[in-house]
Amino acid sequence: MEDVKEYIESGILELYVAGTLNREDSYEVYANLQKYPELREHVKSIEHTVVKITELNRKKHLKAHPFANLKHAIQSKPTRVIPIKLYSYMGWAASIALTVGIISLYTNNNNLKENLTKQIASNELLDEQRAQLQGEVISKNMEVLTRDHIIAFISLEKTQKVNLAGQAAAPKSYAHAYWNTENNEMYLDLTGLPPAPEGKVYQLWSLTLSPLTPTSLGTLDAYNQGERFIKVSNKNKSEAFGITLEPKGGSESPTLKQLYTLGTTKIS
Repeated sequence: MEDVKEYIESGILELYVAGTLNREDSYEVYANLQKYPELREHVKSIEHTVVKITELNRKKHLKAHPFANLKHAIQSKPTRVIPIKLYSYMGWAASIALTVGIISLYTNNNNLKENLTKQIASNELLDEQRAQLQGEVISKNMEVLTRDHIIAFISLEKTQKVNLAGQAAAPKSYAHAYWNTENNEMYLDLTGLPPAPEGKVYQLWSLTLSPLTPTSLGTLDAYNQGERFIKVSNKNKSEAFGITLEPKGGSESPTLKQLYTLGTTKIS
């Protein structure tokens, strides 16, 4: 083999690393690498240089001046003039092409990762929107089921309708109670009540008239959350129902000055 130093300076090792040699020349270089440790060390140096340049390109400050930094990386080591041979010229060209190719591959990989991240975020948003839509559909279905149940409940023979008319505190107010005396269930239609003021809540009372005895059936908190049909339980022998406006949490006895609606049952 020719002198090892001249063999290194010929540039054939750069072509070998770049993978641009034909099969015969590649076999020849491979055989020489097995014989001469200096050649193996030089190949490792070439590969290390390519990796270092690629790593340098990852840093943000290289993005603005990639060729200036590549030049700086090459010129950071002492250089000397050597005779230009065909292999040498082709070798350095292949080495630079290899480096640029790796940098391009890395950049494309980063772009792919960025696009993939955006796609994942987009899919997550779609999943969230889909879940929200499914929730709305379920909510609407529940509303339909509730409405159908109420209609069926009202239609029962044992269900009596009690009209609760507006009183002095709110003459334009009204409500309807649908009470089933067989299973003690009752639905209240409160669409005729104004919104409860801040810190206040409507409270339902069962009344017997002789003597007048009120029994609380609970506060109508669901009304404050937008519900207009509220289900309650009533085991009393009610002769009338009344709805008053009370402080939040309810009262032990009705505030008669805040009696909004009142109506008598068929029992009275």
